[in-house]
Amino acid sequence: MLPRYCTLLLVLFVIGGPGLPAARAQTEVTLVPSHDNTLYESSDGTISNGAGQYLFAGQTSGGTRRRALLRFDVAAVVPAGARIDSVTLTLHVSRRASGIDLHPARLHRVTAAWGEGASDASGNEGSGTAAATGDATWLHTSFDGTRWSNPGGDFTAEPAASATLGDIGFYTWGPSAAMTADVQAWLDDPGQNHGWIVLGDESAAQTTRRFDSREYPTEAQRPLLRVYYTQATAAEVPASPAGFRLLPAYPNPFREATTIVYEVGEPEHVTLEVFDVLGRRVARLVDGPRAPGRHRATFVAPDRAGGLYVYRLRAGEAVAHGRVARIR
Repeated sequence: MLPRYCTLLLVLFVIGGPGLPAARAQTEVTLVPSHDNTLYESSDGTISNGAGQYLFAGQTSGGTRRRALLRFDVAAVVPAGARIDSVTLTLHVSRRASGIDLHPARLHRVTAAWGEGASDASGNEGSGTAAATGDATWLHTSFDGTRWSNPGGDFTAEPAASATLGDIGFYTWGPSAAMTADVQAWLDDPGQNHGWIVLGDESAAQTTRRFDSREYPTEAQRPLLRVYYTQATAAEVPASPAGFRLLPAYPNPFREATTIVYEVGEPEHVTLEVFDVLGRRVARLVDGPRAPGRHRATFVAPDRAGGLYVYRLRAGEAVAHGRVARIR
C-alpha cells in the first residue's frame, strides 16, 4: 500500500512520432489525490470522514446531502511551464442505493482551501463520524475553525464536467476544456489549487453513490487523475523575463476556453480582465501579486455569446491589451 502522501502512481509513457520533435513530445502522468474527504450535510458541521476508505455524493434516503472533495498535487508531478493538453478523472462506484436509476454527477472547481483530518468512520461510512481537527465539514473548511462562505462548500457555479452514474463500476469525467483549464491554472499557481467537488443528483432522495477514496486498500480502485501535457522547450520559456509582456492567447479563436499568457519582470500586483465588444467586463481572471516569470490564466466561456472579446492586462503602471474570438 502506498503511503498517504504519495500522489504520483506512474509515468506511463512519452508519445513520439514522425515529424514530432522529442522536445515537444506529449507525456502522460497519473495521480491519486493528495487529499480527499466528504461533506456530510448537518446543521452544526461536526461530521466528516477524512481518513475513511469511501467518499459520497448525492442525496440519502433521509434527504440529507453528501458531496465529495478531491485535490491533486499537480505541481509536484508536472514540470513548471508545461502546457496541459488533456485531463480525465476516474472514480470507482462501489455502492449505490437500490434500483439502477441513472443520476448525473457534476465536477466543480473548489475556490477555498480545505482540510483532511484523521476522522475515520466505521462500516459503510455513509453517516460519517465525529470531525477531527483540520477536517472539512459541511460548515468548515478546517474543523473547528475556518468556515466556508457557503454551507456545503465554495465552488464555481459552472461545472467543469459531468458524468452519468449508474450501477457499480468505473466512471470518467472529461476530457473537457474546463477541466484542462483548471489543471493548467493549478500548475501555474499552486496556491490556488483547491481541487474539485463532486455534486451528485441532489433533486431527489436515494441518489447517493459511494466512491472508493485514496485510502481504499485496492490501489486500482482509488481515484485517478490522468494528465497529458507538453513540456515547452528552453527557447519558448525564458529563464528570466526581461519585463512586462502580453503574449498571444491560445487557442484563438476558441470554443469553450482560451489561455492568456503574460510575463512580469519583477514582483507586481497584476489584474487581468476580459470585456465584451460593448466594454462590459465579463470576467476578472487575475487580481493579486505575481512573482517574476511567465504566467497563464484561462478564460472559460461556456455560456458566453460568440464574437470578439478584449482582455486587458495591468501590472503596476504598465497596461497591455489583446483580442480573442469565440466561435459557437
